Amino acid sequence: MSQSSSLAVKEIFPPHLGDMKVARSPGRPVNLLLKDTILSAIATVLTEEGYQGLTIGKVAKAAGVSTATVYRRWPTKQAMFFDAIRQWKTSLTPDIDTGSFLGDVDQLVEARIRFLATPLGRTYGTLLGEAVHNPQFGTVLREVSIEPARAQMRCFLERARQRGEAGFCYPADTVLDMLLSTIHFRAMDTLWNCTLETEANIRDLKGLIRCLVGTRQ
Repeated sequence: MSQSSSLAVKEIFPPHLGDMKVARSPGRPVNLLLKDTILSAIATVLTEEGYQGLTIGKVAKAAGVSTATVYRRWPTKQAMFFDAIRQWKTSLTPDIDTGSFLGDVDQLVEARIRFLATPLGRTYGTLLGEAVHNPQFGTVLREVSIEPARAQMRCFLERARQRGEAGFCYPADTVLDMLLSTIHFRAMDTLWNCTLETEANIRDLKGLIRCLVGTRQ
């Protein structure tokens, strides 16, 4: 695995979860540690080969376990994959409280752009494509990506209201859809091996956010 791929996986799965040689922390069941290791292996295979190259055999090899061990936890490739992408939620919508509405929204947008720019995040565009043909993909992506962002935006707006700050001059869901659709549309360039210009996209989206905050004339 390349160094960049390894770093990307460690951002989603902390290093100790991907190394069975590390002594487990007191009170953490061995079976949960093993599951974490397999989830980390799924991320590794996704990073290197994408969803089409993801197989239970490859995951077992990357995790250093038997295929039977993987099958005991997930009966199908799809079930295994869905459990793995649920781990993305904290990267797409991390805990944020900067003390200001603009700061909160800035960090939400920046976290998503930075994740999508990682080798693992670049598989996101493929998942969007799969969701068109498989409703279950759409359901899981909504659970992982859309609903947490909406809930977080509601939290930002409530805190802004309590502080007496201005929110968006348009409905918050509309603004959030605009921001996320722009991010994901640009991220689809990675399907053609184009680089996602992280810093430029962060700058552009933060500028757009400022155009949408305040009182509409």
